Amino acid sequence: MLTPRNVALGGGGSTYITDYNANFYNPANLMIQDRQRDIDIGLFITGTYFNAVQNFSNLNQQSTNLESYITAFDAGSYAITPLERTEIAEDNYIRDRSTSLHQTRLDVTLLGFKWRNDQRAYSIAFRNRISSSFETGKGWYSSEVQKIKNDIGINRSLTHRYQSLYEISFGFAESFRFFSDMTPRLDEFNFGIAPKLVIGGAFQDAKWDNLYLDNGNGQISNVSEFEYRASGSFGAATQQYLNGTPAQTALQNNINDELFSPYGIGAGLDIGFTYLITIGSDLSTINENEQQTNKSLRLSFAITDIGFVNYYDDGISINSTLDTAGVSGYPSNLADDAFVGAPGQFLDFTEQYGTTNPFVLNPSQEENFSVLLPTAIHAGALFEINRLKVMGDLSIGLTNNAFNSTKLVASVGVELRPLKFLPLRAGTQLATELPSYFSFGTAIETKLWDLSIATQFVSRSFNENPTITGVTVAVLQFHF
Repeated sequence: MLTPRNVALGGGGSTYITDYNANFYNPANLMIQDRQRDIDIGLFITGTYFNAVQNFSNLNQQSTNLESYITAFDAGSYAITPLERTEIAEDNYIRDRSTSLHQTRLDVTLLGFKWRNDQRAYSIAFRNRISSSFETGKGWYSSEVQKIKNDIGINRSLTHRYQSLYEISFGFAESFRFFSDMTPRLDEFNFGIAPKLVIGGAFQDAKWDNLYLDNGNGQISNVSEFEYRASGSFGAATQQYLNGTPAQTALQNNINDELFSPYGIGAGLDIGFTYLITIGSDLSTINENEQQTNKSLRLSFAITDIGFVNYYDDGISINSTLDTAGVSGYPSNLADDAFVGAPGQFLDFTEQYGTTNPFVLNPSQEENFSVLLPTAIHAGALFEINRLKVMGDLSIGLTNNAFNSTKLVASVGVELRPLKFLPLRAGTQLATELPSYFSFGTAIETKLWDLSIATQFVSRSFNENPTITGVTVAVLQFHF
């Protein structure tokens, strides 16, 4: 999720997102009264983040850089010089890594509405989210032989997962009195659930394991395995290519910057629990309509994206079993383009720079298929005392997909209000095989209207100055 609040606080949110966006992270928080209002309304809350192969301190260059990651494949737009290729290999494959993982995200909450009373909370939210996750072997940019697990060789693997989802979510939350009534009523156990209708946009899941290994006696073996599924514009382009259309022509014919093109339908569920303990003079769990929560400890647990999407339009799959073949030597050609995960680039890149082409070497099958939603588990804690909040989150995906991975992600954030209406926020996120980032944000919060903004920076810049990697803005937020 990308909202100004959770981005500024490190990217978590299981304890402190309390408006309609809680539908997508922890719907139990819909019950928390962290400000005096009954109704929240929001429009066009927009956020983007990308972990780029190349970064630029100049804002105009970085903005153009982002466009190449999120817009449709454009031949010739990703060219790199030999010097840039060397810099990519040095900057992205640190500590002798043979692969580098990258992600681009775009989230838009189109409309959100929440209503709360002293017993229950209800909400509805419409969201579009797009994610592109790719992992590139170092061998595309360097001919240097390195250790790969227990072998010596070159890694020319390439993985690209892309998914666009449109969601209509209906949230419900209430206090679970069975537990709350067993205590002195200075705490509250909240439960929330948010079923949703999911419409699938373009989808691609491409994974090419492609290693060149020295068997120890001077002979080189190519160890490869290919798994590919696509639907919608990706599937149509692949089918045209396999029927003889040149790759770039097939991509230009089918892949564009579409705003809404449904290719699948599904259903999902987000569910969460929050245990809130008020401290000192905070009696908000008793006087729920008269006092906002401002001194508390919160503990939360949530499971998001339980469900599936069935893709029914231009579905195609290609699969090969693990294969080992002797080759004359290591690949000598290097990529003259940076792989940035642009929609459609996987097909063009493998055709141009692969010594073999997995698309034409393996049988394909045109079929509809279903995929699981990007299910993830979240846990978090928050401590607040008057104008200070400190929070932390842990998240992990159950599968590798465009949105999540099975690697643990940790985030920490702090919010301080020097003025009641002016929160200052800062946070950081740590994730395995992804560069850590730090973030800052602020807002102007009036009784009826909010303006919020947050920015993200990479902590390890390729230039001398920190580099902006994400911006999130919310202007149309209203409270009654």
